[in-house]
Amino acid sequence: MMMTITKRSSKPSNVRKWLFGAAVGLWGIIAGSNVFAEPSAQNPPQMLSYSDLNVHAGDVFEYGMNAISYAGIEGDEVVVHSIGAYGQIKKEISFPKHELEYIAEFHHTQDQGYIAGGGSQILKVGEKGQKEWTYTLEKADSYIVSVDQLKNGKYAAAVDTPGSTSNSHTLHWIVFSEAGKALHEGDLVDVAFERIHSVEHTSDGGFLISGSEYRDGEKGHVVLAKFAPSGQVKWKQSIAVADDSQNVEVLSLAEAHDGSIVAAGYYNHPNPNDPIRYLTTGFALSVDRSGTLQWTTILDSAFDRSMVNDIQPASDGGFIATGKVNEDWHGTVSRQGVWGIAPDGDTTWTKVINRASYNAGEFVQPLQNGQTLLIGTADGAYKLIKLGAAALQNY
Repeated sequence: MMMTITKRSSKPSNVRKWLFGAAVGLWGIIAGSNVFAEPSAQNPPQMLSYSDLNVHAGDVFEYGMNAISYAGIEGDEVVVHSIGAYGQIKKEISFPKHELEYIAEFHHTQDQGYIAGGGSQILKVGEKGQKEWTYTLEKADSYIVSVDQLKNGKYAAAVDTPGSTSNSHTLHWIVFSEAGKALHEGDLVDVAFERIHSVEHTSDGGFLISGSEYRDGEKGHVVLAKFAPSGQVKWKQSIAVADDSQNVEVLSLAEAHDGSIVAAGYYNHPNPNDPIRYLTTGFALSVDRSGTLQWTTILDSAFDRSMVNDIQPASDGGFIATGKVNEDWHGTVSRQGVWGIAPDGDTTWTKVINRASYNAGEFVQPLQNGQTLLIGTADGAYKLIKLGAAALQNY
């Protein structure tokens, strides 16, 4: 099966060609045409280890420096585990969940403590798990989507509130002091969200919130909104992923080493061979510090039933992404895909991991030595995978 990827960019880009493996077929990076390009410069990384990972439904992951953590509610406690660079797993801490109903987002904090938020609650605890403050959301029919700590020690939260039209949502943001006092809050105007994804602190001290919107009679859009540390809106951007994109979902958001922003997910679009069943295609895109679109990489519809679940900056200045490909219409068969992406959006290598009927890549944690911790699932069971560094091809 012949596959192509379409890359749209605001600047000229090289067109490259790369091998996805015999089971997947030949892919290509194209810019404005369906012409295949020269071979990529890297071989996909080798799998160094593969093991079971005891993660419960509802657990959430946090990226770190050379490590990844996950937290979940077990009984009346929040339990935190950490995974080191060598794949070692240990229980880090447990503490009472207090009023938390579930965890939508979890982070280590600058004072060696922890913060978790979800539903109507935010819980901040100290280094030993003692409660320091809580916040209860009192807006009707609203819930906390995401919470993160800013560089200045304060916190920002994204709240999903009902929109003015049916099935639409409004972003309500809150900036908290270090002690949990709400300092500034407001609504993002002129955006009717279909789904609000997350809030993420940025290296300039502010924060970014992502999501998606659908405009009647128009395409599905990725929405990115940049805020100053005070909560003042610096810019907002609504990006149509493709000419026929509908029901866009943002599944991952990250800041690159140069301060640009990458987002990834999938979108639905019409199926030329079946008017009832829409197709699903993964994408990744990048905007610069001012919100200007730099590039968009889209998996071609011939390689459909796919999505990109996570994208993170790699040690070489590019990115690593993971997700699933070749999902069948019944949702019982798929394969896990992993992609190496250059800073300009060109794909440098790909890898397929197939260990069960239904495989998916969920999270990636690039390591400083060029290796990667990869969280995937195989028939619903979580797996921890260690990948080596991608190697230059020998010609």
